Amino acid sequence: MNGLAIDGLAVQRGEKLLIGDLRCEATPASVTVILGPNGVGKSTLLQMLAGLLPVAGGQVRWQGRSLDAYARRDWAEAVSWQGAVEYADFGLTVAERLHLAAGIRTGLEADGILQALDVAALMARPLAQLSSGERQRVEVGAAMLRPTPVLLLDEPTAHLDLRHQAACLRLMRRQADAGRVVLAVLHDVVQAAAVADRVVLLYGDGRSEAGPASAMLAPERLAALYGMPMRAIEGGGMLPDFRRTV
Repeated sequence: MNGLAIDGLAVQRGEKLLIGDLRCEATPASVTVILGPNGVGKSTLLQMLAGLLPVAGGQVRWQGRSLDAYARRDWAEAVSWQGAVEYADFGLTVAERLHLAAGIRTGLEADGILQALDVAALMARPLAQLSSGERQRVEVGAAMLRPTPVLLLDEPTAHLDLRHQAACLRLMRRQADAGRVVLAVLHDVVQAAAVADRVVLLYGDGRSEAGPASAMLAPERLAALYGMPMRAIEGGGMLPDFRRTV
């Protein structure tokens, strides 16, 4: 299989089975979005795929080979991960952080990423002096700048204002169109509808579903996933119907 294949993957937290038998694939030139309520194993799944946590059950294959067959260093050079963790700054500036992540990658593509995220203007700033949104833009940019075939993004639009959320989604699409495998955890179903080719739904009780975005983002499926009503919007897509919950 050309890409990343997940076959029977299991995720357990303590005695609770979060994901029981996940089967899906993420191919080059596509965006796969992972959706689900809090605490269902979305971030844990990405960390397993990044090689930061051992696979608890099942198998993950890259280009037809099990991840177990790859040396840790080799897999680290194939995958770029941006995670929702507490950031350490180590006294670095933005430029130094990006150089560490990307090996001082330059060129029009790199410049386009930094300009789209408004990171170019922050280069001389110490990381410790950035707002949460500015730091998020730096970390997303650092992940995208690494020249890896697999890009894993954990809530990349968190802390971002609307303009930078849109820029992030456009960059995700651009990275996929350039041939990368892009997997992202999102919480906004409208954003998922805008960018996803495939969607994975995690319910947190062992159940999971995966398939084309058009099928997975049906209002009835999302209502069951989140336990709240959804409503269709003009032009396609759907929104949580908060009016029926207050």
